[in-house]
Amino acid sequence: MATTTHLLKIYRAVICVAAVLLLQACTMGGEFLKETDVTNAAGKDEVIIVGTIELTPKLQKDEQELDPSGVIDVMGYGEMNRNRSMIQFNSEAKVDGYKLLMNPELGKVFFFNVPNNNKYMVEGKVVIELGRRGIASEIQLPVWFKIDIKPGDKAVYIGKIKYTRDDFNSITDVELIDDYKNASKQFVKKFGKKYKLRKSLVQKI
Repeated sequence: MATTTHLLKIYRAVICVAAVLLLQACTMGGEFLKETDVTNAAGKDEVIIVGTIELTPKLQKDEQELDPSGVIDVMGYGEMNRNRSMIQFNSEAKVDGYKLLMNPELGKVFFFNVPNNNKYMVEGKVVIELGRRGIASEIQLPVWFKIDIKPGDKAVYIGKIKYTRDDFNSITDVELIDDYKNASKQFVKKFGKKYKLRKSLVQKI
């Protein structure tokens, strides 16, 4: 017969697992797009999206709280958000339940494989705090853009999207910067001349 102590341990384990599952169900809710590298080039129906998401002022070292007490983050979701943004792509200009997400590091040129029919960036956020029930605090990024992806494109540069925030983590300004020269250098350094990087700055929907 199980002892009271043993049952208590089982109960705690069940609660812990439930918290893990709840956390990840509330926060992920979709598929993470792959960061592109030389071994993971864009597939037949994909295009490499190149750009930068910048937040100013930058996140401070201890500003994010991504390790909620009592939750075992088996999927590493906390690290997926550390100094990174979450951007949802869609084939239509709407936010839907199932998400295709990229999580680029803030302030750095990113390279992500995106299905070439997902031309819309429809939702964005920077997670500030994770709790037992999912996201407890976030910075909402105004992301309502369309990418001009043409037939035959394998890589497009969408620009640097710079977000300025205030002391309350509200976005007060959004600026689109053409940093193609710098991004192109990094692209060639990473992929050589295998692909042509076409400039296709995002357009507001």
